Amino acid sequence: MRRIVVIVLSVMLALVVAMPLAFGQTASAAQKLSPKKDLAELTGEWWNWGFSTNPSPLEGEYTGGPQCEGEYVKGVFFLAGAGGSEPVDRTCTVPANMPILFPVIDVICSAAWETDPQPYDECATHYTDETVDPPSTWYSTLDGQDLQRQRIASGLFQWTIASNNNPYGLTAGTYEAGSDGLWVYLEKGLKKGEHTIVFGGRYEDTPFGTFDGARVTYQLTAQ
Repeated sequence: MRRIVVIVLSVMLALVVAMPLAFGQTASAAQKLSPKKDLAELTGEWWNWGFSTNPSPLEGEYTGGPQCEGEYVKGVFFLAGAGGSEPVDRTCTVPANMPILFPVIDVICSAAWETDPQPYDECATHYTDETVDPPSTWYSTLDGQDLQRQRIASGLFQWTIASNNNPYGLTAGTYEAGSDGLWVYLEKGLKKGEHTIVFGGRYEDTPFGTFDGARVTYQLTAQ
């Protein structure tokens, strides 16, 4: 298990789940993107965000911290998942009415792992095909109401890992990569007030085994 981001990302740490990390938010081309630009491109930038700070947005339970610094791309807010299978509860403040993007499960293949076959976008799609369908089950809710999930493949992109101190033990650098998975995009964001987002899933008979991904809960104040 090593590359499932599961955001609940959850699946895990090494699963394909991406548990990003890095060093502080750096100015990048991502910050120049329009949130209404191609969602595929935004999912690639989500991975860059995930590995742009240390500690990673995917690690631990926090009130504030990297999980609450999701405005990596100007005009859109990213939420992170968590590795492992233990429930995670986070409390953050987010901009009201700003689009929100997060993966319920996402798989990444990259040159960062010498064993991943090329092309990396096809590699990610192959693993996703074998992971997302029944009997695996996924959930994502906002204030108790189901949220629509959509499958999004990033295509090839440049994945920057800012620090050697990351959950996967990868060498810092920029690598070609491709990802594919189930995402939630809240185009209109959240109205002012208190909200709860919950997401996660169970992996059944997948290449990564059978297990419960972390149940991630965000208590959000939109203002």
